[in-house]
Amino acid sequence: MFFGGLQKTTLVDYPGKVAATVFTVGCNFRCPYCHNPELVLPDLIKKQPQISEEEVINFLSERRGLLEGLCITGGEPTLHQDLINFLEKVKALGYSIKLDSNGSQPQVLKEIFHKKLIDYIAMDVKTVPQKYHLVTLNQIPAENILESINLIKESGIDYEFRTTVAPEIVTKEDIFQIVELIKPARAYFLQPFKGIKTLEPRFTQLKGISEEELKEIITQIKPFFKECALR
Repeated sequence: MFFGGLQKTTLVDYPGKVAATVFTVGCNFRCPYCHNPELVLPDLIKKQPQISEEEVINFLSERRGLLEGLCITGGEPTLHQDLINFLEKVKALGYSIKLDSNGSQPQVLKEIFHKKLIDYIAMDVKTVPQKYHLVTLNQIPAENILESINLIKESGIDYEFRTTVAPEIVTKEDIFQIVELIKPARAYFLQPFKGIKTLEPRFTQLKGISEEELKEIITQIKPFFKECALR
């Protein structure tokens, strides 16, 4: 397994833990507001320096006792056939593992949960099901997303759902519909859109819902979650 990046220390990616983060390459979504196009677009991926699985495992072996966890993000990690094997190796080193996923591969999540290979999962709920074609180019059935939501809620591990409130993709009304899909749940976070670097360049010129409005929405939806906030 190869990675497109390694962040050696993070205090924010894994709630409550000092962790490292690895970035897998390749994604089956094409979110126009994506801020990691170099991990998504094949032409850009080719230009990325690759970090081998062996390098990551060696790094984690050396940092035992200093780091508590590993975050695996992307791209989309669940697209990689050797993900399970990698998770097993990291677990064998004694690390807690947090996985970030778009929820497109529920069968992979089912196997991961069954084998108890992760301790925390964060799933991006991109928008309402009827608008998923805007981020998947009609390649992923909305049923996959709904199945992953249910699997996560029933997994017995710590989890969170989160939505980037991107212009043209998520409206105020969409947020309330998403809440209806996932409630009740342990945690739900809204992430303001930041058009600094985007997969589709025109999105850098667009404005999303203001933070003030998002804070107002948070006050309305908080009762459905143990934790709910703006990130």
